[in-house]
Amino acid sequence: MEIWPYIATANRACSLLYSFIKEHAGGVWLLPVNVCPDVPLTFCLAKVPFQFVDINPETLCIDIDVVEHILHQLPSEYKGVLFVRTYGVLKDTSCEFEQIKSINKDILIIDDRCLCVPEKNPQFLGADMLLYSTGHCKQIDLDGGGLAFYKEDTKFVIDNMLLYDGTDEEALYKQAFSLEKPFTNIPQGWLEMDSYLSADEYFTKIESHISDRIKQRELINEIYSSRLPLSIQLDNEYQSWRFNIRVDAPLKEQILENLFKNGLFASNHYHSANRLFDNRRFPVSDSLYASVINLFNDNYYSTEKAIETCNVINRVISGS
Repeated sequence: MEIWPYIATANRACSLLYSFIKEHAGGVWLLPVNVCPDVPLTFCLAKVPFQFVDINPETLCIDIDVVEHILHQLPSEYKGVLFVRTYGVLKDTSCEFEQIKSINKDILIIDDRCLCVPEKNPQFLGADMLLYSTGHCKQIDLDGGGLAFYKEDTKFVIDNMLLYDGTDEEALYKQAFSLEKPFTNIPQGWLEMDSYLSADEYFTKIESHISDRIKQRELINEIYSSRLPLSIQLDNEYQSWRFNIRVDAPLKEQILENLFKNGLFASNHYHSANRLFDNRRFPVSDSLYASVINLFNDNYYSTEKAIETCNVINRVISGS
């Protein structure tokens, strides 16, 4: 295992992403279209061009075949690829990353593990940077904080000149999605760049939460996996961040409506992020959004709520 000599921390993972892509500007980045909207908005702030790519229907991550096709066409036009671990899946991607590098050795790969549990000694699998988050709704929720492992001796300088005025970008992109209208003005002033704990202090804080997180996840996931039809469950490797089920779109709406009526909670995953900028269709990502429900498995959701969540879902499925 290669030892990563460089570690950076910041108040948000987006602060680290912003710093990295600004430092390594000079071409277009390929992003999976099912990425968290904060990511393309960070590229907009950094004035770094990007292009969306649909996801693979089997892996649910950026379609590597499409990425390779794009890079083969104009290899010198592209600077990097952002690989997002959809739902926190941690399969070995070293072969895929090697294929990308074989087209252009200078292509940079950011391995976005923001929905994974941060590791102190992670395997890099051929990426140039690993990115973790401990912000709101992440696996280790410290209500803030980002962590990056990287190979190049590039200092992550906090940009004190970046405008921050408290703009709530999440409220703005949720409104855009609900209205089904792309932005007329890209949000500015939402990313506060700031320092965070030292790496040693950060790891100590993270590790103090890992055991409880894993125990709660296993406890709640066991309830979901044993009480819900196997046919609607995603494979186990996709069940770390949330427990995810997939149903037809009309049934999804019924399930969510009935959960909320019963004082329970679940969530949609992100829309295809391109909808913030245009109305193009990305069939695989659009289908995933239309059919997946994220069931909570964190410390804010009790076993009693998980059991009742299963009961409600099963009643809707059975039509009773």
